[in-house]
Amino acid sequence: MTTVSNISDFTTELNEGFYSKKILIEGDSWVSHPFPNVTNIGDQIDRFKPDDYLLLNIAEPGDEAKEIFMSHGRQMKRLKRLLSTSQWGDTFDLIFLSAAGNDIVGPEIISHGYIKNKRDFPNLLGKELIADNFYNAMAGVVNGYSRFLKMRDTSSLNENTPVITHVYSYLTPREVGTHIGNIDFNKGWVKKHLKHQGIQDEDEQYEILVEMLDAFYRRVVKLEASFKNFMVVDTRKLLLKNGRPDINLWFDEIHPNIRGFKKITKHIRKMAQQRDMWNL
Repeated sequence: MTTVSNISDFTTELNEGFYSKKILIEGDSWVSHPFPNVTNIGDQIDRFKPDDYLLLNIAEPGDEAKEIFMSHGRQMKRLKRLLSTSQWGDTFDLIFLSAAGNDIVGPEIISHGYIKNKRDFPNLLGKELIADNFYNAMAGVVNGYSRFLKMRDTSSLNENTPVITHVYSYLTPREVGTHIGNIDFNKGWVKKHLKHQGIQDEDEQYEILVEMLDAFYRRVVKLEASFKNFMVVDTRKLLLKNGRPDINLWFDEIHPNIRGFKKITKHIRKMAQQRDMWNL
């Protein structure tokens, strides 16, 4: 498979070679993690495919769904060009999205008021500390997905192209961030912010994280009833062992390792094949 990361290279490849299948990936670090010892879903999809496939992966680590799907935003305009104009795009055989993880975790837990401070609400436990701001944010994320799917539906080139997304996996809040070997660049994206909000109990931290992922799933899966050729693969429990996240399948706090991503990608492909949405 040939993989490119920008529209210019994609256009060049289309003009210079023959490709039997074309795949588009957009999203966050779960499809574009920069460290080679981690890989990601994008890398795993690449490994599944024959040499005469062309994969355009325009995902970037840290991207948020609210930015990717913003009306008249740079990324949404780029997606529209790819799906709707023969000059800059083409008819894809599969569109894979990985977007919402960065809308759920990170400093927004504090700065956007997603989680109440337990010092102010000592009688609230676990998911009771999740504020309305978070649920409103998830509604906005799903509206963004809907906006993208409506755009896909109006594209003469890609109105029938399958769109597949996933829901991330339950993880253990722990202060393990980006690192190379023994060099740490941060302390993670979840636990440190929950601790800042006075939430020290590990069971409470885990319950909050589970509900945050569940809230995204409950909303986004409803879109399957409104849009044809759209599938949400439930990957929430895929990396559990004895009912809790298996740390051996994780690279850091929010990213699986090679074995974890391989397991997730195989599951996504299997589920999509059962729905006749992975004809690659």
